[in-house]
Amino acid sequence: MQTKNLVMAIVAVLCAQSALAQPVATNPAAIPVQPDATASDDGAQAAPASAASSASAAPLDKAAATPPQDDPAALEMVTVTAQRREENVQKIPVAVAVISGDALERANAVDVSNLAALIPSVTFSAGNELRNNSIRLRGVGTDVFSTGVEASVSTVVDGVVLQRPGSAFSDLGDIERIEVLRGPQGTLFGKNSSAGVINVVTRAPDFDYRTGDLSFLAAQDNEYRVNGAVSGPLGNGFAYRMAGFYRSQDGNVTNRATGDSVNGQEAYGFRGKLAWKADDSPLDLLFSGDYSKLDAQCCALPLIIASDNPRAVITGTPVGRDNDQVNNDVDPFVRQKNYGASLTANLALGEYTLTSISAYRRFDNESDVDLDNTQGQFIRSNFNIESSTTKTQELRLSSPRGGVLDYVLGAYYFNGSAYNFLDRRGLNIGAIETINPDGSVVPRVPGDEAVLTGNSVVDTRNFSLFGQANWHIGERLTLTGGLRHLKEDQRLRFVRPIAGFFNGSNQPATNPAFGPVTGNYDDSATIGKASATYQFTPQFMGYLSYSTGYKSEGLAATLGLSAAQFAQLPAPAETSKLIEAGVKTQLFDNRLWLNFTGFRTRFADYQAQTFNSAAGLVVLTSAGGVAIDGAEVEITARPLRNLSISGGVTWLDARFEDVPNGPCYTGQTAAQGCAPAAAGGPPVQNLNGKPFVNAPDLRYTVSGRYEVPLSGDIDGYLQADYRWQEAVVFDISQNPKLTQDAYGVADLSLGLIFGGGKYDLGLFVKNVFDQQYSAGMMAVGTAGGANAYAQQVGRDFRRYAGVTFRAHF
Repeated sequence: MQTKNLVMAIVAVLCAQSALAQPVATNPAAIPVQPDATASDDGAQAAPASAASSASAAPLDKAAATPPQDDPAALEMVTVTAQRREENVQKIPVAVAVISGDALERANAVDVSNLAALIPSVTFSAGNELRNNSIRLRGVGTDVFSTGVEASVSTVVDGVVLQRPGSAFSDLGDIERIEVLRGPQGTLFGKNSSAGVINVVTRAPDFDYRTGDLSFLAAQDNEYRVNGAVSGPLGNGFAYRMAGFYRSQDGNVTNRATGDSVNGQEAYGFRGKLAWKADDSPLDLLFSGDYSKLDAQCCALPLIIASDNPRAVITGTPVGRDNDQVNNDVDPFVRQKNYGASLTANLALGEYTLTSISAYRRFDNESDVDLDNTQGQFIRSNFNIESSTTKTQELRLSSPRGGVLDYVLGAYYFNGSAYNFLDRRGLNIGAIETINPDGSVVPRVPGDEAVLTGNSVVDTRNFSLFGQANWHIGERLTLTGGLRHLKEDQRLRFVRPIAGFFNGSNQPATNPAFGPVTGNYDDSATIGKASATYQFTPQFMGYLSYSTGYKSEGLAATLGLSAAQFAQLPAPAETSKLIEAGVKTQLFDNRLWLNFTGFRTRFADYQAQTFNSAAGLVVLTSAGGVAIDGAEVEITARPLRNLSISGGVTWLDARFEDVPNGPCYTGQTAAQGCAPAAAGGPPVQNLNGKPFVNAPDLRYTVSGRYEVPLSGDIDGYLQADYRWQEAVVFDISQNPKLTQDAYGVADLSLGLIFGGGKYDLGLFVKNVFDQQYSAGMMAVGTAGGANAYAQQVGRDFRRYAGVTFRAHF
């Protein structure tokens, strides 16, 4: 069945004659951006325009590629900074997919979660709040959302690391390209990249021409988006770029209790850049500043299972996998601010380049969700504040290339602080005598409502030294080696001044008052990479590499922290080891790129969280080992000048390893593998060999685009995209009620390009066949009734359509 689906998808795209590239010839009036030969290796400056193409997993964008070659159907070189300097993506020993900014626009992407529709090795897990969303590479991502635990997949924007996972999901605007680096990348990108890196490069100021971009989208659910940018020279060696966006959308979930649509969003933001360089100066500077704000009615969680629980009388909605309704007495909300500034300086020291990146960032999140997920007045408030500030400094020295040896050396300093406050008010099931059909409740003890309040601060300082060198032995063989040594200090301050929920008359509090307490923790580690690359022919290369990764020790800075858990902190640092072999080819006069990668990854002390149903809270745990074996195939082809096809397939065997005392799920019996733990602890099960969380065994994407001249300077295009994946489990406990079956989603778009290639008017349909699927599943918990489970639905949970208009000046 899997093979049949794959073949059908490819045949469908081929039959549609989809093509991925807009011919340069259709846009003679467009003025190409001139790349800066001395651009910064971190990508903050403009990379060669060819870098705006997709290497292997998304539609190509020929308009931003290198100048035309002799064969107009040949693929253009794609330049990346995956190794902290500009290189041809087909020549480096790194598994990397590149998505151009134009490809992101054509996919109507909002944030990095949309990469899952374009790259088969990327999956996305939606949490119960926006700040708890997670990007996963090769099946691995962040499964803990305490302020004391950072991401396994690092997001880097113009050379600046984003600390909190939630800050990585701000809107994508004015993007040059996104590089998705799979596997540990800590040698050059630092801590908290044990599973990979999302390297975002925004567009740079234009020193030579005045340019502008404008795009507009309108879709069902009253969705509207406007994006714009202007750039040009200012004289005296200065150039600027200003970009902004606005979007709004009604919710795609209905709240029956209030009559409102929820999960809607409104967001706006801007980014400004001021660059300076002079012909007679060895120094160039780039100052960047950005600000974005989001207001959302998120996140409502439609119930998929609500049987055998005390609150069934007030469920009040359909229940099932296709449910997109809730019945909550409280509409959720999220308010986010994400802003920062950076200064990038490049100083030419002869043939060497010294790069400095100084940055400051802040992320603020306020939210409230209906934790009991009903119209019942159980948990009437779950107000949360999270904020983080970071100050970072990186120095990097890049040697000249062309000799036997070239290298990058550097030092990195990180100073961050993350604050979290939670105020929860209400009753749990044990404190309620009666639940009435209208949602009102009768407590066992009058006035028994509890207030559970706590806050935490996690301060982190990290310092590291790193370097990576290439030794070119002859013209074909290159040996690469790199190391990073890091030292990290963390401090946790925590207090829960008010006792937690009562289980009923004369019963002790579930979460008694605790603190204030302070813990200081320090750690150091050395990680690295070694690889051998052999260029068999100019069009065929192979590599073998070994790399290691590190993720900081975990601190349980959650409201449910107990004295016993505090005494056991920190959770061990998460580490990873990868063996990878790859082949990259350029075939048929560079009309076909075909890449193969095989890998074996082992994670030790994987940081996860489990749900404590009695307390209604999550608990930090070290899940033990995770073993991932897999293979990837990536293809980019242009069989005709106007016809292009791209896609990829990822096979994974992702499983838990050495986890004999994993958590049981609610209702799991001894016959199903759940056994009581020693000393009166929680029940446990052996997870060895069980599937890892949200890691499909097989996943593939295929995209195509075909452009054809229609009349005069008017061209038409048709684009088709399809993605498919096998079933996944969303919970570490292997709860069969939290599994998503296999599914596939198809998107279509068509339109006209006119005005000498300046204008693009299009129509699109998302989820053409109206395939319902879950972006995340979770237990609702005893606070609202045991054995109830809910899902998070994505924007394309239901089929929807819209129109787009884009202009380039």
